[in-house]
Amino acid sequence: MTEGMELVYYNSWDQSCKQPFGASQAGETIDFTVYRTHPGVRAVYLQVHKDYGAYEEVKLTQSEERFSGSYQLNQGAGLYFYSFRLEVTLDGQDHQFFLGNHADELGGVGQLYVLNEEVRKYQITAVERDDLAPDWFRQGVVYHIFVDRFFNGTDDGRILSPKRDAVIYTEGAERPHYIKNEAGEIVRWDFYGGNLLGIIKKLPYLQELGVTILYLSPIFEARSNHKYDTADFLKIDPMFGDEETFQQLIDHAAELGIKIILDGVFNHTGFDSRYFNGEGTYETVGAYQSTESPYYEWYDFSQHPDEFESWWGIKDLPTLNSDLPSVREFIFDGSDSVVRTWSQMGLGGWRIDVADELSDQFLAGLRQALEESAPESPVLIGEVWEDATNKIAYGKRREYILGNMLHGVMNYPFTDIIIDFLTGELSAHSTVKALMNLKENYPSAMLHSNLNNISTHDSVRIKTALGEATELVKLAFSLMFVLPGVPTIYYGDEAGLSGEEDPDNRRPYPWGREDISLRDEVREWAHRRTNLSALSEGEFVPFALGDCLGVLRYQNAEEWILLVLNPTDVEQDVIFSELESFAHQFTADGLESIAPTAQVPPKRAILYIS
Repeated sequence: MTEGMELVYYNSWDQSCKQPFGASQAGETIDFTVYRTHPGVRAVYLQVHKDYGAYEEVKLTQSEERFSGSYQLNQGAGLYFYSFRLEVTLDGQDHQFFLGNHADELGGVGQLYVLNEEVRKYQITAVERDDLAPDWFRQGVVYHIFVDRFFNGTDDGRILSPKRDAVIYTEGAERPHYIKNEAGEIVRWDFYGGNLLGIIKKLPYLQELGVTILYLSPIFEARSNHKYDTADFLKIDPMFGDEETFQQLIDHAAELGIKIILDGVFNHTGFDSRYFNGEGTYETVGAYQSTESPYYEWYDFSQHPDEFESWWGIKDLPTLNSDLPSVREFIFDGSDSVVRTWSQMGLGGWRIDVADELSDQFLAGLRQALEESAPESPVLIGEVWEDATNKIAYGKRREYILGNMLHGVMNYPFTDIIIDFLTGELSAHSTVKALMNLKENYPSAMLHSNLNNISTHDSVRIKTALGEATELVKLAFSLMFVLPGVPTIYYGDEAGLSGEEDPDNRRPYPWGREDISLRDEVREWAHRRTNLSALSEGEFVPFALGDCLGVLRYQNAEEWILLVLNPTDVEQDVIFSELESFAHQFTADGLESIAPTAQVPPKRAILYIS
């Protein structure tokens, strides 16, 4: 790197430098312009290489102080990485420098390097097509329910079909915990009695809150309370209800305009399942019991029966050979497969657990089966914790964002950005860069279809992450609703529920003990999203105003919404005429109805709506 030296200007977010912005379709032509800021720059070359593909160099054409040229994304869908090579004369001596991505690899203004091998490359994501999720999903509000912890709908409060050796809480106020043996294995599971009937009874509450989509944690038969250890993919867990009750839930929800998304756990099964049958619970001959079992080839044994592949080494979760034809036939290919059986009941779609563990071919086949069996346009979402556009899992670049696989992923990067900004770990300037990086990398269709979550069953709850500060929780919700993507409320967050990591983040919903002020604010945001298309479809521009973060969403000059947040303990003065935009040049001139200055109270936000 060459500190303090300025030879050229290039900004990947500035459309005068790169057009079009961000991700593109395979075959599209990208226009590049590099601006000379030192007279010694004689020539500029664009260096491009396709991920695991060919390297190309294109000399840009000089016109006065600009070097311009084009490149066609002609090597198919995937990732293209680029930088620039500069030929420069300084003090009569010829030199070669390189211009690439900043060291933080977040895009934006370029950085000079001396050695080509040290250059951080810019990324262009090239997709097969614009793979839009259905309107009902992109424009919706999701509510994520951990079923056992939401509500028991039986009239007398009894627990449906309690498990053997289960710990049953009857008061609902106890904190969840695990009972483990000396090896750290969970030997008894705790339950609160939430069930499908309870969700049916709370549908009016959810509708009034503004929810249009329910995402349910796994509901199939399993020994645990979380049900990620599936025992029978074709049976509702008796503690939750049965197939008839589930159909009632789908039907009643549909009457209120609410879709249902299920959690699909297809990478592994439970040790105690009819397929593995490690406990001998089922009448079937499982893979654990015999090498002659019809399910034996579904699993990888290094030494039968006790040495086998399992998810992250957890023996309770033996891994499926998911690309085996017989497994695919059972999960989605067959006419009576898991995905087709449940989808044809009227599901809105599926969220796929640990999508990185499943091959792209598996996800593509699942997507096809879903679209063939669901009665209406369905959605397929994957659990991915990182930037899904450039994820490498098990030594292979994943392609599930390029089209015909996942419509979106769980947006954990947004979660981290929101929490780090509100806790002071990220400045407003750095927050903008992080947001713009995701905007640049993701295809627009997927960016608007990712699940924006600020808490999940796998993370610390947002209130706890923000030090129990309700004012900051309200700011977190406002950001979740304003950022592009589908806002996802983890049950109880709107009521002020706290929780450390698993299992504490799975406390029961605090019925009768809710934070009414917080709940009302979440409801206001949910209904605002329903009524303002700029929040679901609009362009997205983040910007920094001192310590304050601004987010602009706009359809056009007549329809926009602007949020400015102050996470600090002191009032902040903002001057919109000095707006520092890191995106397209939508400046203060486009916000004529807004006063030139404003005061943002500490730990508060101001909101402008056209």
